[in-house]
Amino acid sequence: MNKYILIFLTFLLTSVGTFAEEEVQTQPVKSLSVGFVNFQQVIAESNLGKDYMKNAKKSVEKKQKLLQKLEDQVRKMKESFEKQRLVLDDKVREQKAEELAYKIKELQRKSEDFQAELKIADARFQKEILSKVMKEVKIVAEQLGYSIVLSNSTPGLMFFEERLDITDRILERINN
Repeated sequence: MNKYILIFLTFLLTSVGTFAEEEVQTQPVKSLSVGFVNFQQVIAESNLGKDYMKNAKKSVEKKQKLLQKLEDQVRKMKESFEKQRLVLDDKVREQKAEELAYKIKELQRKSEDFQAELKIADARFQKEILSKVMKEVKIVAEQLGYSIVLSNSTPGLMFFEERLDITDRILERINN
């Protein structure tokens, strides 16, 4: 990830320098200051992150207890079936085997549903906290005079001054 950030910054600085050499209608970048944010630390140490982790932990523990109960039921059914298997009538044995298979499938489904719920909840939280962090990064970056703010992990670029956006100039050159 850091390699891509360095490539981006090199490209950005090279592009800005190239356009500064030509007669450019906008002001060239005189100085560039870069800040970094440890996004993982923000999640771990912010009140929002702490609350999410506490609630997520409670939810996970609750779901794990339910799954554990179901696992215990399946284990007991399996043990009972294994003990009685040889003495059961074929029809009864087949019925018990089907019941056991159904319970095993139910356990697998509930476990998969639980994992999916965790992923969805985590994605919602990430989106929520990222939105809040991005707003605060913009405010702090502008207060401190940073041109660019990067995260030292995902999401990467968190803020940049609009004056650094050279998209219109690139489009103008490509289209002429």
